[in-house]
Amino acid sequence: MALKHLYSDTNAEHESNIDGFIVDIVHNNSIIEIQTGSFTKIRAKLSALLSHYKVKLVYPIAFEKTLIVYDSKKENILYKRRSPKKGELIDIVYEIIHIPKLIIHPNFSLEVLFTKEEEIRSADGEGSWRRKGISILDRRLLDIIKRIKFNHVQDYIMLLPNNVPSSFTNMDLSRIMSKPLKKVQKLTYSLKQMSLLRVIGKQGNAQVFKVVY
Repeated sequence: MALKHLYSDTNAEHESNIDGFIVDIVHNNSIIEIQTGSFTKIRAKLSALLSHYKVKLVYPIAFEKTLIVYDSKKENILYKRRSPKKGELIDIVYEIIHIPKLIIHPNFSLEVLFTKEEEIRSADGEGSWRRKGISILDRRLLDIIKRIKFNHVQDYIMLLPNNVPSSFTNMDLSRIMSKPLKKVQKLTYSLKQMSLLRVIGKQGNAQVFKVVY
C-alpha cells in the first residue's frame, strides 16, 4: 500500500505482531495503523494497544476520485469518469462515532488525509446493488492534497463551525452547517462522549448543547 511507504523510514518495522495483533508500522515504540474501512474493525485492537503504546490512526478521505470501470473479464476499460462526490472533514463523524472513548486516550492520535485517487471497478455483476452489480477491485493513491492532525481531544472542536452559538440544538447546527441532521447528530454524540459538548437543557424534545473547552 502506498500509504504504508509514505509513513515508513529505514528503521520502521512492517506487519509486526504486537501483543497478538498484526500492526501496519512500528517505529520507536509507536504504532501507525492505516485504516481505509470502518473503525469498528479496529476498535478492539486500539483498545488493547493504547494501554502500552502510542497509536496514530491514519484515515484517508477521497477529495478527488476518478472511477475506472473495466468489463467483466477485467481486460478492457468500459469508461472512465470523475466522481461527483468530494470528501470533506465532517465525513470523519461516520467513523469517530465508533471510538469516542478511545479518542480521549492520551496515547491516541488521528491523521486525516485528503487524497486524489483512482478507484478500479469491474462490471462483473458481483458488486453491490447500489452500484448496479459493479465491483470495486482496487484503489490507487495518486496524491495527498492535505493532512489534518488531531493530536489532542480538544482538536476535534475544529469539526464545529467557527460561528457556532453559545448554545444550540442539533437542528440549529444542521442549519448553520448546511449538513443533514443525521450527520450532525453523529457529530454532537461523538463530541459529547469526548466531553467536548455538554447538554445544558432542552428546547421541546431537543437537547441544547454548549461547547466545553
